[in-house]
Amino acid sequence: MFLSISVSYATHIVGGEMTYTYLGSNRYKIRLDLYIDCLNGSSGAISSDATAWFGVWDGNTKRMISGYPTEISRSGPTRIQKTNYNCISIAPNACVDHYWYETTLTLAPRTGGYIVSFQRCCRNNTISNLFRPDLTGANYWTAIPDPRTTPNKKENNSAIFKELPPNFLCTNTPLKFDHSATDADGDSLAYELFWPYTGGTSTQPRPDNRFNGTLENPPFSQITWGAGYSAAVPIDGNPLLNIDPKTGKITLVPTAVGQFVIGIRVREYRKGVFISETMRDYQFNVQSCVIDVVASYFVPTVVCGYTYQVRNQSKGGTRYHWDFGVPGTNADTSNLFQPVYTFPYAGKFKVKLIAWKNSCSDTFEAELDVQKPEIPKLPKDTIICDGASLRVASDILGDAYRWSNGQTASSITISQPGLYWLELTKNTCRWRDSIVLSVDRTKVQIKGDTLYCSDEQFTRTLSATLGLRSYQWNTGATTPNITVNQSGAFIVTGTTVNGCVSVDTAFINRFSPVVVSIRDTIVCPGNPVRFDNQNPTATATRWSNGETGTSTTITAPGTYVVKVTRGLCSTWDTFKLSNYPATLFLGPDLRFCETIDTLITAPRNDFQSVSWNNEIAGNVFRLQKPGKVIVKVINRFGCPESDSFNVRLFPNPRINLGNDTLVCLSVHPILDAGGGMEWYRWQNGTTDRTYKAIDPGTYWVKVKDANGCFGTDTVTINKRGDLYPSLLFMPNAFTPDGNGINDFYPMNKFPNVGSLYNVKLYNRWGEKIAELESPDMNWDGNINGVPAPEGAYVYLATWIGCDNERRTIRGSFHILR
Repeated sequence: MFLSISVSYATHIVGGEMTYTYLGSNRYKIRLDLYIDCLNGSSGAISSDATAWFGVWDGNTKRMISGYPTEISRSGPTRIQKTNYNCISIAPNACVDHYWYETTLTLAPRTGGYIVSFQRCCRNNTISNLFRPDLTGANYWTAIPDPRTTPNKKENNSAIFKELPPNFLCTNTPLKFDHSATDADGDSLAYELFWPYTGGTSTQPRPDNRFNGTLENPPFSQITWGAGYSAAVPIDGNPLLNIDPKTGKITLVPTAVGQFVIGIRVREYRKGVFISETMRDYQFNVQSCVIDVVASYFVPTVVCGYTYQVRNQSKGGTRYHWDFGVPGTNADTSNLFQPVYTFPYAGKFKVKLIAWKNSCSDTFEAELDVQKPEIPKLPKDTIICDGASLRVASDILGDAYRWSNGQTASSITISQPGLYWLELTKNTCRWRDSIVLSVDRTKVQIKGDTLYCSDEQFTRTLSATLGLRSYQWNTGATTPNITVNQSGAFIVTGTTVNGCVSVDTAFINRFSPVVVSIRDTIVCPGNPVRFDNQNPTATATRWSNGETGTSTTITAPGTYVVKVTRGLCSTWDTFKLSNYPATLFLGPDLRFCETIDTLITAPRNDFQSVSWNNEIAGNVFRLQKPGKVIVKVINRFGCPESDSFNVRLFPNPRINLGNDTLVCLSVHPILDAGGGMEWYRWQNGTTDRTYKAIDPGTYWVKVKDANGCFGTDTVTINKRGDLYPSLLFMPNAFTPDGNGINDFYPMNKFPNVGSLYNVKLYNRWGEKIAELESPDMNWDGNINGVPAPEGAYVYLATWIGCDNERRTIRGSFHILR
């Protein structure tokens, strides 16, 4: 069997709320009020809602209770035609039908209570403040508390909203609507905006836990606001939508055409404890209207003081009439646009405004709560003495206090100068008063107290601060200035023009002078010297090296200071500790080459004693070996001194120019004196490292190394022109066949004794095929790696022989293969 179920999800929901009423015996009447768009809503969707599914959950576990959801039949509809405007010439086309669903459920007390919910998709697809409103459903739910947990242990009844908002709102036209509720239990009610909930989907618009999807378990999902909208700002307005948390009154001036989902919630409190809440989720239709006149004015929470400045917010009016609702008088009216009215006393007055345009009129009436002025009176501006304080208190019992220093008690104690104000709050009205506190900080001060470290007589003038009202010295004087000629404590008591009293004391002391004198001292280096302050009556001594005793021992030379104190008097002295000058200076280290044998003499002849290496005494020392030489003396001041120098021995450099030799006239040997020397000098004065021996003869060189040592060597060069043959033999043929015999050309075995040897080989077309620059070089018979063909070839040979003569010969030769 195949079962097909078709459920419409067309958009049509305008709003709704769910409430409950306790009937006794654990029975509750559950009511869902559902508001449907009867102009744009889908008729199929409206018809499909002939019944609704209510889910019931355990409020503690958030699990569906067995046997639910349950299907409830619909009642209605009732056409809602409520409007907010009297004089409207062209009204927008808007239609809202009211349906309701009621059932009675038996719900025994349960920990956490119960949650009852109806979930349905979808809302109007023309809604302006939601993201994808055509896919956004609605969830109207309520929570029934466990009566065992309420403060009076009784079952609860929902708060019930009194009225529905009007069918439509007009742009730029004030809305003032009483959205208050009643409560059968007498609970305290508080109103606020809230974030509405969503339910169902476009594919499962009527979830019933059977064929059309599953109801969502608590906590429920909430709608997704469009950009720029939120629960606090659900609609464009200036001023924005506001609901009074105490009265439930809504104020708004809408500024944009559209449809806007608004969440309005009333919360119940019993003995200060939150019990339950009723949530109305409703769609405001805002359209452009043609309105002749709308009467409206700003209604403050309270009017602080008797005088009230009206803020007329009417639209389209040409004349106005105000009645300020004072009983027993006709003098409480005005025809001004924004009159200022002074009420005769505090109280609540119903103020009525009638606005006319031509023959059409609109009336707006609201109750004003006029509060008696409760202005606190603080003391007059006050001057206090330094260190004193002043307690400032409100003379009126208020609801709250706020002082300029941030304190919130009814009184404060102040001691610092400045402006202090009190803001008193009573019945939401705020009143202020202020006081300026000044502090007389004038203090009497004496100038002239001093110390005499002298036995001479003196006179001294002491001066007190001028400008005081009175002066009283301990000498009996009453003037600002006094003259004294003896030591002691002088006290003055001064009183300012504000009566503030202060005291100051001047001290004049006289003591005999302190005398100290320390002589400069010179000693041998390292000898400590003890210095004494030379004043046995001193009460304190401080040396510049940080010590504080009557004496100090100093070793390091320098300038020192001592401060010696007796009583309140002190004196200073400066002294020097010097060392005898050093007289032993041996000079730089000594360097020797090859051998050492010399006499060293002490640098001065006024030494009292001289010791060399702790072994040899006397002014003269014979030096014969390298090493460190230590000299100790007693100088002419009797001070020991010591110094040392190092003696180093280096070998003379070894030079080898080679053995005497015989060479051809064409050979010019290069003589090398070796590297690493500071300078070179040859027999002819040249200073290069090498020397070219062109002529026969004897050559010598002298060198100096980095240690300052010298070396020399000599060599004799003889030359003969007949030492080797000077003629070159060039064969007339060769056989490059690789048999090891006559494979290369010219193979002349000519001795390489000359400075020049060059043989060029050409083919018969004059192309050079090889060039040989040493007798050791020969041609292998190949041209670019390819065997040259048999035949005649030409040579050109140039050379210098042993006799130093230059020769050139030409000829030919053959390759035989």
